[in-house]
Formats: sequence, C-alpha cells, structure tokens
Amino acid sequence: MIDQAQGLRTLAAHTAAADHARLDTILTETRCTGAQRACTTIAVTSGKGGVGKTNVSINLALALASLNKRVILFDADLGLANVNILLGMNPAFSLLDVVEGRAAIRDVLLDGPGGISVVPGGSGIEKMANLDSVAFMKLVRELEQLERMCDFLIFDTGAGIGHIVKTFVKAADRKIVIVTPEPSSLADAYAAVKMAVNAGGGDIAVIANMVRSEQEGLDTFKRLAALTRRFLGKIPIYLGALPYDKNVGNAVRRQFPLFLENPRAAFSHTLLKIAYRFAGRKDNEASGFFVRLAEFFKRT
Repeated sequence: MIDQAQGLRTLAAHTAAADHARLDTILTETRCTGAQRACTTIAVTSGKGGVGKTNVSINLALALASLNKRVILFDADLGLANVNILLGMNPAFSLLDVVEGRAAIRDVLLDGPGGISVVPGGSGIEKMANLDSVAFMKLVRELEQLERMCDFLIFDTGAGIGHIVKTFVKAADRKIVIVTPEPSSLADAYAAVKMAVNAGGGDIAVIANMVRSEQEGLDTFKRLAALTRRFLGKIPIYLGALPYDKNVGNAVRRQFPLFLENPRAAFSHTLLKIAYRFAGRKDNEASGFFVRLAEFFKRT
C-alpha cells in the first residue's frame, strides 16, 4: 500500500512537471510567433471602492471610441459586474462561461453604447488559475482574440490591491490609478501606486476624480506624488482632474454615461483630452496582454 501511494505521488509529480513544461513551451511559441499587435491595454484601478473607478473606465472607453478607435471594455472586477449595472446590460453569458467551456469569447462580447464592446464581469477570472495547462492555454487563445479586435482594451479592475488586481495591473501596458481628494483615498491610492510600481512594466498614471476645482485636483496629485517620490522613488504621470458634477451621479442612476449624454460637460471634455493622449501613442509588442497574464497567473 505504501509503495502504491508513493507511486501515485511520483506519477502526479511527473504529470505536474510535464504540464508546466508544456505550458512554458506553448507560451514561448505564442510569444515568438505572434504577430505584432496594435492593441494597447489599459488597467484602471484604485486602492479603494467609491472613487468612481468604473464610471471613469466607461467614459474613457467612450471618449476613445469617439476618436474612431475600436474599444473593448473588460469588467475585471470579480463578481460585482459594475459595468453591466452602470450600462443597464443583462448579459446571457459571462467570462465564467468561457472559462468552463460553455461559450466562446465572441458569444460573451456585448455591443455597448457609443460603439464600444463590453466583456461582462463574473467570477471566471478567479477560476483561471485552477485550470490545467491545456484548458488554460485554450482559454488564453480565446481571450487573445480580443486583442485582434480592438485598438484599446480597457480593464476595469477590482478595487484594492489583491492578487487578481495585481496580476491584471502587471500585465497591462498602461496603468491608471483613480484618486479623490479625501485623505483616506490618498492613502489607498498610494497603496495602489506602490502595487503598480512593484508589479513593474508600463507607465503609471493618475486621474484625480470628484474635485471641486482644477487646483484641488493638482494639489491632490502633488500630495500623492510627494509620497510616491519619497517612499517609492517614482512620480506617476498626471493625466488630469475630473470635476465633481451632480450630473455624473444622475447619469449613473439613469444608466446612461455622461460622455454620451453631455459631451460638452467639463467631465467629458477632460476625458476626451486624456483619450487624445492615449490615442497618440502606439504599443507594439510581440507578446500580448493575455500571454503575459497567463505567465503571471501560472507563476503563483
């Protein structure tokens, strides 16, 4: 009985080793043979909830789409599906259906307002790390299709600095941290910037949200930048300040984004300026976002 148990353990160890070796081979082949991509990936994150992160993600996606860019908004917030709610969508499928093989990514993709496409939220992301190598790479190749379908792929991550958030932030070309003037938000935004710095790769930028004036937004950024410079040796890029506007809240309640409802609003205008900054940049990497995501998931 002892010999049999030892034999099973040895077989399992050899199988796991072969599984990881096969995964490494597939990832290497994907990196080396993959065509140059035109898609830029952006992770929008925050150290805490309640700072308007999802609303910024949605309206930034719409601003980029207004510049004739193909945009996919990916709800990477586990279980909460805030993008669906804010856009009034009731999806038939979620990422979980792709993970469990019930649907292809094209079945999950929804036509959103203003010409954007949406990958609705769900618990599928969390289950990605538990797949065997064959199923995992099948999923990665499904998700890779998204990069060939758009110019910008925006990930609305969960709030906080958990493992899943960190993995998405690390894999993205660009990282945006949302902060508000509240002292607690400043501390949490610092934690988010620290997470992004430790993750490495790509620019880290900041948007000050819900500010009473341009100066308050700049002051908020300066306080955050002073912390990051002192303790992290890094100063993030300042993208701008989004004003506190009751019409933003009204638009949320109506489930209709303010950028579409009032493109001339200061909130919308600032996001359009930010969109122009992103639209003027190009990222050309042979290794796509989902290949990097796969690598980071499987290292943990």
